[in-house]
Amino acid sequence: MGLAQLIENHKQEVLVRWKEMVRTLSDARKLSEESLENHIPHLLDWLVERLRERASTNDYGSQMLSREHAFQRLGDQFDLVEVLTELAVLREVLIGLWVEEPAGVAPVEVLQLNQDLDDVVTVCTTEFARQVLARYGASREATESIGH
Repeated sequence: MGLAQLIENHKQEVLVRWKEMVRTLSDARKLSEESLENHIPHLLDWLVERLRERASTNDYGSQMLSREHAFQRLGDQFDLVEVLTELAVLREVLIGLWVEEPAGVAPVEVLQLNQDLDDVVTVCTTEFARQVLARYGASREATESIGH
């Protein structure tokens, strides 16, 4: 079947599990359903695409979605730990799905998933830090220097 197909087949279940776990975070409890879900469905679609096209160099999806997610969560008064916890929960749910249904999933696909999620975490962390610095009046040069 492959990991991409497994995620695609269970996308709604992944979202439900993720939301249930994330709702235990103090700041996530106050979010509307739409705000909580945010860009996660699109991120799942991007991960599926990346798994299917291993040679793809399309990093735009991860960068765009990660930046938007970081920007929205900063506006929702989340701190960086909570943003990273959300992404860690997504990883846990996706790895849990693979553990439940390992047939047909190559280990290299799980490694690719982890690498792609690590890239998302890096971009999200960088953008969140930039936004916080900008909020407190740091110069454009200072905010742009993060992550370079």
